[in-house]
Amino acid sequence: MSPIITHEDEIELASTEKELAGKIKKLAKNQTALINAQKKYADNLTKSNLAREMLNRTYRDVLKQMQTLVREKRSNIKDEEVELFQEIIHKNDEYISVNHAYIDAIKNLALKKEYLIAKKIEFADALTEVADKRGDVIKKALSVEKKKNKLMDSEDLKISETQLDDMQRSFDRARDVFIKKINEFIEARDEVDELWLKVKDAVSKSS
Repeated sequence: MSPIITHEDEIELASTEKELAGKIKKLAKNQTALINAQKKYADNLTKSNLAREMLNRTYRDVLKQMQTLVREKRSNIKDEEVELFQEIIHKNDEYISVNHAYIDAIKNLALKKEYLIAKKIEFADALTEVADKRGDVIKKALSVEKKKNKLMDSEDLKISETQLDDMQRSFDRARDVFIKKINEFIEARDEVDELWLKVKDAVSKSS
């Protein structure tokens, strides 16, 4: 036998919905701090990559001079030294390229996560609106029910029923917005998941 659903159940749902909305916003606040740290990390990586590019230019200057001197038999440059410098420069070029892709992936992810946070907050706001209107509808419905039971003046009852209908329509509109915001949140979340995979793909051995 199914349990009997009461007005108290819906009022409790509205209260729990408000609690959920508050916790969604709390998580969004914490995630915003993480995004800011992620953006700072990307900035530091950019600076490091720039320093590596400048370093590699100097490596090339040294290599060029070594290649000139190694042709002279009396120079103190060995072919092995030239080859080692060439290997270092080549590897640095690889690291620079990898880091450029990695930095771009991190920045794109941070931007999309900011968008996701915005959608998460809109979701929470819409949920709060639904919860408020749900509570209002239930309270009005209880009031109308009491008036019916007390056999109050039909005109007064009709006004209350009209108000209840208006409140129900307002709730229905709020619920439609809420459903839309849920779908927008889910779409943004899935886009973030895809960008995480791109970050993963961009990760390669570097030093």
